[in-house]
Amino acid sequence: MKILRKSERKGEKRLFLIFGILNFLITNVVLQLSLLLIPTLFSTMLSQTVNVLIGYFLYGKKVFKIKELNKFVFKKYLFLATILWFLNFVFIEALFYFGVNKNITAIFIIPLLVVISYLSQRNFVFKKN
Repeated sequence: MKILRKSERKGEKRLFLIFGILNFLITNVVLQLSLLLIPTLFSTMLSQTVNVLIGYFLYGKKVFKIKELNKFVFKKYLFLATILWFLNFVFIEALFYFGVNKNITAIFIIPLLVVISYLSQRNFVFKKN
């Protein structure tokens, strides 16, 4: 197993944030446009599908520089995306139970989810052997 030195990871966090913002923007454009045309359930499913596909490619190829993306790596990425969605839901509902506004919670939980996402992708999903 190859351990990457800090110099080999230079710029990785910055790229992760840049591509994360790009993915967020594209996903939300798809969501906003599709909400005008199709029911909410299908709009959210479509936007999340776009989010996963774009994220898988951008993070895998551009951030973590994986040469060959495959079904196994995609399944790990999809599993992580599902876990992050679930954590987001649980945190929002839990804090709402204690009287914290859902919108405020959603805004403040994003940095935690970004850190979890980055570390999980680096150390599990796109880990280099």
